[in-house]
Amino acid sequence: MLQRRPPVDASKGKLNMKLQKQHNCIPDEHYVQTLFAINELEGELERRTLTYTLWNQSAIKTQNNWHPVTFGYGDADLQHIKEIKAINHVYYETEFRTEWCRTNSTLVSCFLFARKFSRGAAMRLLGEGVVGPFEFSALMDSHP
Repeated sequence: MLQRRPPVDASKGKLNMKLQKQHNCIPDEHYVQTLFAINELEGELERRTLTYTLWNQSAIKTQNNWHPVTFGYGDADLQHIKEIKAINHVYYETEFRTEWCRTNSTLVSCFLFARKFSRGAAMRLLGEGVVGPFEFSALMDSHP
């Protein structure tokens, strides 16, 4: 069963730390695929991820090895996004194989999404219009 992390409750003191160590388990990347499978529509799915993730493969323990790299402000520009969008294959080093991204036998971009971007990187992408027109003042409006 999937559970959300409980909200922080000041009255619980140190117990909050234990409760907050529990992780939200919401597999959003697999949710739609699961619904398709339940409805016997697995043939309609592409069997690959749509999310570009760069993994930190450092062996140095202080660098939190095998965690997704967070792209910072300096990494978030139109050229970097174009490079991600241009990827049309994935090489699996441990299996010594290349998987080409296709839709109905036509080569396509592998990734529709990318993660993880810092707040500064996200603001740069939005501000430079990389993902489309964006008005920063919309963030300042506080409508209930």
